[in-house]
Amino acid sequence: MEIKCPSCASRFNLPDQLAKPGVKLRCSVCKTVFAYEPEVPLAEQGPLPDMPIKKKLPLVKLALVFVLVLACAGGGWWYYTTKGAAKQQSEQDIAKQVELLTMRNVRQYYVDNEKVGKVFVIEGRVVNEFPQPKELITIEAAIYDKDKKALAVKKQLGGVQLSLFQLQVLSEKEMESFLNNKVEILSNNTNVPRGGEVPFMVLFYSPPEGVAEFGVRIIDARDVSEQAASAAGGSEQSK
Repeated sequence: MEIKCPSCASRFNLPDQLAKPGVKLRCSVCKTVFAYEPEVPLAEQGPLPDMPIKKKLPLVKLALVFVLVLACAGGGWWYYTTKGAAKQQSEQDIAKQVELLTMRNVRQYYVDNEKVGKVFVIEGRVVNEFPQPKELITIEAAIYDKDKKALAVKKQLGGVQLSLFQLQVLSEKEMESFLNNKVEILSNNTNVPRGGEVPFMVLFYSPPEGVAEFGVRIIDARDVSEQAASAAGGSEQSK
């Protein structure tokens, strides 16, 4: 076996039986003593690892993704269409709730109030022509200029009217408190039988100049529960 001196690079032969790892050798040229370490042959390079191959998305997965997209789009369409239909249905229901409620003795006038100045008053009575009782009838009133442009719009639960004296001396806050008095509203605007009437009054404080006309309409009413209607009927009979 050929041995190479690590100091002077001299080469010489050594019997194989003596060439054991770690054995002490001495160079005959430079006299250097060194331990023999056999050269480790480089390991043969194996084949390069296979590069990952990008697999195409299976057709089944593509189909599932497509179906999912369609489902989301369809869900959005359904939400918006049903939402619009629900709103339209609600308006139709309200129209049915008030179609047999009529108004009488509707009038408008001005009152000079001591605290707020001029007050525009709209008042009248709602008549229930439904076969069943109604309650919590709500009015919407508006004042317009000569071009029919709304100057002010106001909603009001029926059930209360103020006297002329109250309209002249009470403050705006006091008048609104009277018109929205829950006790009066519950007394006059619940369990209204067929042919029954509910008074109403809407006030516009310090109305703008140029009021040419007014409008008033019924915008809401509730059905009375059968239990409440029966109780009301029983109390009427007891009287």
